[in-house]
Amino acid sequence: MNNSTKHSFNDTENLVARAHRRATGEELGVIRINLLIKHCSCLIADTLSDLLKPYGLCYKSYLIMVMMYSRDDAINPSELCDNMGETRSNMTRLCDELVGRDLAKRVTNAADRRRIDLSLTDHGLAIIQEVLPLLRERIKQMYARLGDTMRIQLEEGLQGLLLAVEDSRRTWNNEG
Repeated sequence: MNNSTKHSFNDTENLVARAHRRATGEELGVIRINLLIKHCSCLIADTLSDLLKPYGLCYKSYLIMVMMYSRDDAINPSELCDNMGETRSNMTRLCDELVGRDLAKRVTNAADRRRIDLSLTDHGLAIIQEVLPLLRERIKQMYARLGDTMRIQLEEGLQGLLLAVEDSRRTWNNEG
């Protein structure tokens, strides 16, 4: 059981709020948004991983396979790292597992024979074609509870947050 399902959001919120009051004398304020996003993200990944268990996949492995499936040609592990925000060592471990289970294969890059890329095997292709529609339907069911208006507002709000975080990060990086 992952931490997101082991502890309630309220427990986490209370602990973090206590720490903030202790360190700053202030209530959580917008920090609560970060906690909600983190908790929802973990809970969604856990829920989808549960659906993927019969296929021997976790959510991260599934996403790697989706990225491979999106390409007509093979994909470089560095590109997977960049797109998923994973470390190289964790990406290597995940890809090794997929290769070891005959879901992916390593192929020599046609343009640069020193580079090794990844693509789905026939077995991996069959699994992703079976699983992708199932997860898509499950995700639609999750968000259906919000209704169209709230879902659109959430998407727009998160898109705005993404842009704000990217801008802040660029500003902070330029200052440091």
